[in-house]
Amino acid sequence: MVRLNIGEVFEVVTLNGIGLFQYVHKDETIGELIRILPCLLEEGYVIKDELVKKKELYLIHFPLGAALNQKLVTQKGSYPIPQNFIFPKKFRSEYFVNGELICWHIIDYDTWKREEVDRISDEQKQLSPWGIWNDTLLKQRLAEGWTLDKWF
Repeated sequence: MVRLNIGEVFEVVTLNGIGLFQYVHKDETIGELIRILPCLLEEGYVIKDELVKKKELYLIHFPLGAALNQKLVTQKGSYPIPQNFIFPKKFRSEYFVNGELICWHIIDYDTWKREEVDRISDEQKQLSPWGIWNDTLLKQRLAEGWTLDKWF
């Protein structure tokens, strides 16, 4: 079993380039939380401190230990988490019934309590997705340039 350390940066190869993310937190229930760095890179790239210091696109839980053990991601180095990084208190999730968006759930990270919201505010639109993405979904979202503002 691989030992993970907060601050480590990893790469994942997608159809449209190489995505980078940084491991920032481990929740005992939902697992590793990563911050998605804001660009896709080409083969032969060099990680610069400025890239890791940039504001992340979003955060998502990802089974990092399992992905690393299966060689689905590659560890690229350890970097300090940026000083301006703010650990999120809330995340969001859409709630569908029969394929129709009914409302949004705003989830408190500490309590996991959900608040139903019919229309999300501009502030809530900046909340990262709640849940766990596997490597397939992570690669797909990175390759297509998925961002919070493209989420409904």
